[in-house]
This record gives sequence, structure tokens and C-alpha cells, in this order.
Amino acid sequence: MDKKRIRLDDLKRETPFSVPEGYFDKLPQLIQSRIPAEPVREPLVSWSWQRSLGLVSAMALILVLVWVTVPERQGSLGREPLSGISNASIIDYLEEQDISYYDLSEHKVVQKAFDADSTVLYYLDGLGDDALRQQLEESVSGQETI
Repeated sequence: MDKKRIRLDDLKRETPFSVPEGYFDKLPQLIQSRIPAEPVREPLVSWSWQRSLGLVSAMALILVLVWVTVPERQGSLGREPLSGISNASIIDYLEEQDISYYDLSEHKVVQKAFDADSTVLYYLDGLGDDALRQQLEESVSGQETI
């Protein structure tokens, strides 16, 4: 292949395009005639009864799913939650868990409950004479070994 270099000086200096006479004088009027006088605004979303029905259905489905999946919150247990449980059931539970009266007496909640004289009298009223003697003997023998 023959490699021939092109020199800019050797090229002809002619414009290959021709512009009709008065073209640029008429151009602004031509452009203005193609533009509508007032732009037509199209709505972004066109509403129909099908879309409205679909939207309501979707919202109802979301509400049902939220209602089913959100767990209910437990309300307050009330002022005395253990009032419906019998003393025998509580004592049986404590025996099953191997919790003694001495273990309970170390807790601040139980100690605070026994601050009132009426609570102590109610507790002692339910105990028999033999149980009181046994409690006293155990507490006296426990203090002597310490």
C-alpha cells in the first residue's frame, strides 16, 4: 500500500454546504410557529376506579397483615397478681423448686413485706403451735452454731 501523507496546504478551501438566501432571517419565526401557544399539561398519574379499588385493596391487605403479625401487648397484671392462686399451690411450687422460707427471707421484697405488723401476724396466724416451736428451735440452734 502506498502511504501518502495529506498536507493541509494542498487541500482546497471551499465550503461544501450552501445556505439558502434569507434562511437565518426566517429561522426564528419558523421555530416560533412550531411551538404551541400554551403547553398542554398531562397529569403525572391518571386515576381511574380500577386504580382506586386496587389501592384500597392493597391497603386493606397491609392492615390485615399488620394486625395478624404484630403480637399483642400484655396488659398490667393488676395490683395483686397472685391473689387468685391459693397458698397451698404457692407452697407446693416452692417445695418443688427446693426454696425454703430462709431463702425467701433473704430477698428484699419479702423483707419489705414483713415490715408491717399485720403481715407478720397474718403469717403467724396460719402456722400451728408445733410449726412455731420447730421454727424457734431451728433459729435458736442456728444462732448457737454461728
